[in-house]
Amino acid sequence: MNDKKIILVDGNNFFASCEQMINPSLKGKAVCVLSNNDGCVIARSNEAKKMGIKMGMPYFMAKKSFPEAVYLSSNFSLYHEISTRMMTLLSKYSDKVDIYSIDEAFLDITGSDKIFKIDYKTLTALIKNDIETHIGITVSIGLASTKILAKLANHKAKKGIGIYEIQNNLILNELENIEVEEIWGIGRNLARSLRKYGIFYAHEILLKDDNFYKTLFGKKGLELKYELSGRSVIPLNGVMEKPKSIQKTRAFPEFSNDKEYIKTELSIHLHNVCKKLRAYNLEADSLCVMLRTKDFRVYYREINLETPTNSEFNLMSKVLNLFYTMYKENVIYRSSGVLVFGLQDSNTVQLSLLTDRLQNKNQKISLLMDKIENKYGKGAISIGKTGIKNEITKHIRELRKLPF
Repeated sequence: MNDKKIILVDGNNFFASCEQMINPSLKGKAVCVLSNNDGCVIARSNEAKKMGIKMGMPYFMAKKSFPEAVYLSSNFSLYHEISTRMMTLLSKYSDKVDIYSIDEAFLDITGSDKIFKIDYKTLTALIKNDIETHIGITVSIGLASTKILAKLANHKAKKGIGIYEIQNNLILNELENIEVEEIWGIGRNLARSLRKYGIFYAHEILLKDDNFYKTLFGKKGLELKYELSGRSVIPLNGVMEKPKSIQKTRAFPEFSNDKEYIKTELSIHLHNVCKKLRAYNLEADSLCVMLRTKDFRVYYREINLETPTNSEFNLMSKVLNLFYTMYKENVIYRSSGVLVFGLQDSNTVQLSLLTDRLQNKNQKISLLMDKIENKYGKGAISIGKTGIKNEITKHIRELRKLPF
């Protein structure tokens, strides 16, 4: 055993909660958020769940069976904006924050009880209240001594009052009647292997000795047993894993063949892609532009860049050139997207003598744009007349008014 204290913070019905947060008239209603092309339901409010709407349900079926629900196209720019605010707030409670997904993060709060002069359970409640008061979404928090147990505690928190603690002296009781498949990190194949040896429930994992897991499953199997026993062996280092590629796509609110409108959408995607590149201190050496038609045909063009970059000023003309080779006036489009890959660490990128000066200038301007947007919100600054518009219109304007 050890004295670690780890929490997992998870936004409740995150996408639906974001929509309800920026549009209070939706609170208390059955809200469903749809996938990129409005194909299926990817998030539901509690009211929608109680109504019987299932995750992944095709939109046309949900609309026919539950016409009284509110169906919204996904707005990932908004969700990322709110997620960034939540993760920024969490960082004031710990310097070890592992962002697991857009609405989930592990925090190592070991020793924070002495800093804040309150016990861990009270501190957990303080963090929950802080997010719900200043960000405006509800969260569930699991508290335990390891990441795997914190994940399990979070699952139990969602079924209760929003906070749940698994204490080390009660671990066996907590793991009883929980099938091995329900434990974070146990996939279908591992579960099948465990069942071969008579291990059907989580508490039974602790009954086998270390050599059993070391021999049959190696390091991962041993880590699983240690984590479930309350011994933290999967560390939190506060370092985000860098992506291999970055893409931004979005369905249009209405089908369109308006050239200027689609160019503006692409410029928004490019800016968001480049901003994420800079956040990870990465540069891309390949670029791809995608268009999807009304009848779901997909067209894309890609190029290799002469010099890796993370500045939209270096890439905008290339995006437009690719767009012009695909665009047809008589075709109706439903979505667009920008993808970059071949990502390299900015500190290792070799610049040529001819591009060095221009790249540095564009990089400084792009970083300045990031600072302006971080302070005033997305859409606060534009690139030319077809550049970055306020892609979430009144929603982002309302978001800026919220205290943070």
